[in-house]
This record gives sequence, structure tokens and C-alpha cells, in this order.
Amino acid sequence: MTDVHHLPSIEDAERQASDWIARLQADDVSFDDRVRFEAWRNAHPRHARAYDELMATWQQFSDAGRTVRAVSFGTAMQAATQMKRRRDGVIAFAAAAVLAVIALGGWWQWRAPSTFETGIGEHIAVTLPDGSRLELNSNSAVQVAYSDSTRLIRLERGEAFFTVAHAPERPFWVVTDRTWVRAVGTAFNVYRREGDVRVTVSQGRVKVAAATGSRDMPSDAALARLPASLLEAGQQADLRGTTTQVRRLPLPDVDREVAWRSGTVYFENRPLHEVVDELARYTPLRIELGSDARDLPVGGTFQSNPQGAEALLSMLSDGFGLHVRREEGQRVYVE
Repeated sequence: MTDVHHLPSIEDAERQASDWIARLQADDVSFDDRVRFEAWRNAHPRHARAYDELMATWQQFSDAGRTVRAVSFGTAMQAATQMKRRRDGVIAFAAAAVLAVIALGGWWQWRAPSTFETGIGEHIAVTLPDGSRLELNSNSAVQVAYSDSTRLIRLERGEAFFTVAHAPERPFWVVTDRTWVRAVGTAFNVYRREGDVRVTVSQGRVKVAAATGSRDMPSDAALARLPASLLEAGQQADLRGTTTQVRRLPLPDVDREVAWRSGTVYFENRPLHEVVDELARYTPLRIELGSDARDLPVGGTFQSNPQGAEALLSMLSDGFGLHVRREEGQRVYVE
């Protein structure tokens, strides 16, 4: 007997899309929520289409700014109905329901800091209310706070890549303890390392500077009083204390710096201890090297997850003849 596969109806897809938009804007949205959303979105083209259309409607409302955030449910419903009258009214109702949630509550969740974080080996991508996008690497955390005049991201730990929607009237800031990164419309990577912050620019330009206080609020006026550096596409800066070191990278090196976004990390003739330090970000294993192994040159492409570290250990044992010894507590010795 032939199985019958029922296509999702337009109405169901639109209702589900509205539920997902509301859920993804909540303060307590989890990594599992985002995984389930991606599974739903990819399950059928109709899901993706309904979500994209509803997001476009929401974006038009959020772009309207203060007026939209103050409207009532009835006003939101009426406006959404007018915008989506070309259909049978179902998507208008769905859009109105989502917009009402955002107008009366959801938007304010962005005005107070909202936290996104990943565990070891996890990666997530978040679309922000203005259409900007942030991607979080393994074991990373950010706080996002939007206001009428500023878009502020605090990188609490780890690494993130930002694709910034152009909005000159609302500067986009990424800050760590004492580092400010100022952008308008650009794409760049910020890696908060032990002892310094590394900024790599893929597109556009950003300004970087060391702030005087760890919790100072960034502003263009305050930035003008600091010794700032302007980075263009293809440039990288390491900020340590009040010192900023700027270098230009060949395009392949820029791609390697942000290769984690596609789930890989690449090394070419790097000392083994540097490779281990990098892969340690993606695994709970604690890999310790003997003195004879530390400077062994290593190259290759590895997954940016726990399997990448396992592949390295297999390569060291099978390809280089090193002794790999595992002990309790996720500790591994390589000699």
C-alpha cells in the first residue's frame, strides 16, 4: 500500500511561523529551540516561505520604530491586515498576533540585555531585530541590548561573527572588558582570547579602541577621545591593554580566521601546541603535550567540534607514531 504524504497547508505553515517568530524573540529561547526551528524550517519549502514573508512584515513594523512599539493589539492587527490583504486574511491574522507580541512585549526584551550562549562544540546563528546577524562559536556568550539610538553587543566570552545591517543613525557596538568595536554596515569577527581581543574584518570598515573602564558605555563622543584604529576589509587587530597591533592578511588567511562558521578549522605547518590550544575550544578533552611533541609542525582541516580533536589524536597516533594515553577526567597525554 502506498504511503500518503500530506503537504502542510498554507494556513498551518503561517500559524507555525508566527509561533516560531514569537518564540525566537523570547528571553529564554534555548539552543534546542533553535535546533527544532531549523528542523521545522527545512522540513518543507512552504515553511521557509511562510517564515520569510512573516519576518519581512515584522521587519517593516520594527523599522517603523517608536510608533510601532507603542501600538495596541488592535492597531497591529489592522495594520498587518492592510499590508497582507493580497491573501485570504490568514497570514494577516498571524502577522498581527506576532506583531502584537513584539509591539507590546517582545521588542522590550531587546531593550534590556538578552543573552545568547553556546556550549562546547556548539554553534548558533541569531538574526537580530534590525536584520543584523550574529554567529556564535563554541563556548561563547553575548548580551544584546538595542535602543532607539544604539545597537550594543557585549561579548562575555568566546568568539562571534557579526554581519551588520546598515543603519548610520544607530551605531553598532561590540564591547568586551576594555575593547570597543564600532561598525555601521560591515562584517567582522571578534575573538576574546586570554589576555587580548582579536578583531578581523571581512567586509567594510570598523573602528577599534581600548576603553578606559570595563563597563563604560560606548559612544562616538567617547570614542573620539581615545586612540582608535580604523580597520578595513582584510585587516586584523590584536588589542592588549592600551596596545593595538594591526596587520593586513591575505584573503586565504581571512577565510581561515572565520572558517569555524562552516564547522571547520584549518592549520598549515603550525606547532602542535598551537593546534591543540585552538581545538581545545571545541572539546571537553584536556590534551597535554610532552616536550618533544610541542613544536611538531602540523597541518590539516579539522571539524570545529569534539570530533575534530579526536581526528587530531588519531592522526598523531597513526600518522606520527606518538603515544596517546587517556586517563580519567577527560585528560589525554601525547608523548
